[in-house]
Amino acid sequence: MKRAITIMVALLLALLPASAQKDTLRVSAHFTTHVIFSTDVTYADMSNSRSIAAKVIEQNKNMIAVKAREPFSEPCSISALESNGRMWTFVVIFDDSPSVLIVDTRERERIRARESLAESPEDGAAADDSRDGRKKARKAPSKRRSEGNTASTWKTGDAPTLAEVSGMGREVFHIGTSGYGVSVMCENLYSYSDITYMVLSVRNGSGISYSVADATFVIESRRQSRRTVAYDQTIFPRSRHGSLSAGPGEQGKIVYSFDKMTLSKDQVLRIYLYEEGGQRNLVMTVSPSDINKAKSIMK
Repeated sequence: MKRAITIMVALLLALLPASAQKDTLRVSAHFTTHVIFSTDVTYADMSNSRSIAAKVIEQNKNMIAVKAREPFSEPCSISALESNGRMWTFVVIFDDSPSVLIVDTRERERIRARESLAESPEDGAAADDSRDGRKKARKAPSKRRSEGNTASTWKTGDAPTLAEVSGMGREVFHIGTSGYGVSVMCENLYSYSDITYMVLSVRNGSGISYSVADATFVIESRRQSRRTVAYDQTIFPRSRHGSLSAGPGEQGKIVYSFDKMTLSKDQVLRIYLYEEGGQRNLVMTVSPSDINKAKSIMK
């Protein structure tokens, strides 16, 4: 009976229009999926609370964390209402190892806005004037800026590119973790105005390739006990350059840029690396003094 229901649901999903299929969340019982919205979430509802758990992030009310309570075969749904009146509904399907753990609805809105603008051509001279104005407004990027990924959080000025930061010599040697023949190190921590750069490297000394899609960054309470309530905050990098994956005997390096990051003395930054298709998961801890005293780089 369950097999027949599963097949029927799969057929119904296949018949959904492309726009509906885009709003499908794949969740796991092992990993947490985060959905980011443009504004604060004022209402959220799950069609089946026995299969999935969801909550609005306390520190960032424009984010919802979703996780499967246990494996389930029948799809369910989750709906969210933003403070700007935008309503979202996602079909939720169980996936033991989802390829995407962060769903940013803001990017979808930007894509839809660009598509809408492209489908609405302007008339006559107004269109020509608009195109001429856009051409004049554009400035050719300098050679130095185009050689590497820029830190997208930068607002004014000329911040170092991620490629430039990646090429800098290692200056941090005491932050790292290892296990299963794999070592992960934080090689550099830099700050440039309101940008924080973090350089991570992976050395794979095992005979099996080590693959990590992306690191998960969580600000956690240093002291956790039954009498205290801990508020964990997941933070998301604005841009990245490189890879955390490494073949047998090889190395990988990645540079992240964040909006200004500081920690209180009672907090730590924990970096979680979840292996794709494996269980060699690693955790690295960065102290508040290391974050708050990140070396300033000025160009």
